[in-house]
Amino acid sequence: MIGAKHKKYLTARRAGFTLMEVIVSVALFSVIILSATNIFKLVLDAQRKGTATQNVQENLKYFLEVIAKEIRMGEKSQLGQATSPIFTVSSNSFGDTLSFLNRYGQSVIYSLDKDGAVQRFKVQRDENFAFISPVKINIDSLHFVVRSGTSTQSVVTVNLKAHALDGATADSSMTLQTSISSRYYK
Repeated sequence: MIGAKHKKYLTARRAGFTLMEVIVSVALFSVIILSATNIFKLVLDAQRKGTATQNVQENLKYFLEVIAKEIRMGEKSQLGQATSPIFTVSSNSFGDTLSFLNRYGQSVIYSLDKDGAVQRFKVQRDENFAFISPVKINIDSLHFVVRSGTSTQSVVTVNLKAHALDGATADSSMTLQTSISSRYYK
């Protein structure tokens, strides 16, 4: 027979955790917390990459809208040896350049140029020029291909590659290609 005092001692002793139970529960808790932290980090990285890619895409969309409008309305060019009746493609140290006359009779040149450490898209109209790509986007390459025939409209194909310059998302590069047909029929 167990005495009342001894029975009370055994009941109290069984109410606690053993060292092994504490070690196992701490290990399980650590694994769960580390897994949750890793998943949270992966979600944050994916969001940053998605935001940077969206930023590059939106800025390139603006760039393409600007040049598409002007290329469509281009007039017959008298600028040097023309690739087509309207457009002249040449090269500089950063890539291709596209020259033509816009609907206002201004000489237009699209090219890449350095602005500090960033390579940006530059448009020059007569003697004035401006960069139309933002400083936070680096244009890695720009190429123009002009197709024209005697009975067809000229078509300018623009190939470009760009990436965001926010060091946290190194994999936000994007390659785009679009073709723009001229409305010049004469």
